[in-house]
Order: sequence, then structure tokens, then C-alpha cells
Amino acid sequence: MAFERILKELTGRSGANGAIMLAKDGEVVAYHTDDDGLDIDLIGAHHGVILDIIRDASARSDFMDITSVSITTDANRLTISTLKEGYYIVLSMDKTLPIGKALYESDRAARMLEEEMG
Repeated sequence: MAFERILKELTGRSGANGAIMLAKDGEVVAYHTDDDGLDIDLIGAHHGVILDIIRDASARSDFMDITSVSITTDANRLTISTLKEGYYIVLSMDKTLPIGKALYESDRAARMLEEEMG
């Protein structure tokens, strides 16, 4: 499937250990991970809730549409990027990797995924 190929490329280009594409309801569309212990589908579904909260907050403020969000923990970093029709991608990586590159590569992958979606 083309979605999986794009997510694999995103993971490799960004240095991340996994990427997942989900539907608005948290349903997994496709994923790729280089780490067998990474529960990427669970990570993706839970962070979709965070994305919804941020979108609601931005709708009530002067912000325009949210296209990406970064979350950093003590050891990891996640980026959540929106796609058309409520779909989104989550990229999981080590905290030491540059966030700018991850966001750039996520944006690039988002364009490719949306093109593939039709």
C-alpha cells in the first residue's frame, strides 16, 4: 500500500522510530515502525484526542487552522500533523532528534498522503 511506503520513508528521512496514519475516529489506516516494542497504534489514538482539544481551543481564539503539534516528554518527542478530512499522522522519535526536520518531513509526507488519498 502506498500509505505504508510513505510512512516508511517519513520514518527513515526524519530518523524517527515510527509513524502512523489514523482516521478522525482513531482508526489505524497505515503505519510503519522500526521498533518492535513501540506500540504506535496506541500512541497515535491517544494523541488524536490531544489534537482535537488543541483544534477546539484554536477555533475559539485568533489562531488559524492547526497543521501540526509537537509534544516532548523526558525521553521522546511526538509530532502530530493534520491531513484532509480529519485524518492525521503521528511521528514518534527520540527527544534528541531535531524537531524542525521532523516537522518538515511530516509536512512533506502529509502532502504525499493527501495526494494518494485523492
